[in-house]
Amino acid sequence: MLKILSMKKTLKIILLVIVIGACIGGFVAYKMWNKPFDDVTDIEGIAVNADVLYKAFETNEQTANTTYVGKVVEVSGTVGDIETSDTIARVMITFPDAMMGAVRVTLDSRHLADAKAVKTGDQATFKGFCNGFLMDVEIKDGVFIKK
Repeated sequence: MLKILSMKKTLKIILLVIVIGACIGGFVAYKMWNKPFDDVTDIEGIAVNADVLYKAFETNEQTANTTYVGKVVEVSGTVGDIETSDTIARVMITFPDAMMGAVRVTLDSRHLADAKAVKTGDQATFKGFCNGFLMDVEIKDGVFIKK
């Protein structure tokens, strides 16, 4: 009889821990889902030309990561391809020495009109958070600054 009571108590404790864990997990997921976007409009960024930024990552990625990743950068260069959808726009900033790579600026839905303000071949400056280097240097939460 004592063993059965002990098993029931243990089962209740396990279920309570699972319910509490699920509630905490749900709360964290809710907060992350509804987290506001960072807006770089009023943040001062590191001014850099697209070719200098790309070459920094191409020559020494570790040093470039510590210098640029997670920081706001203002990238200037020639607008290449512009891809838009309902929720985001991607602007490629190219430069003459680029064989394969470029700087890719991703604009979120708040700044879709920024992608319409520029055309391929324009000289432009975009500001955003540097995400690092894959095939291109990735800039997220971008904002159009000037032509």
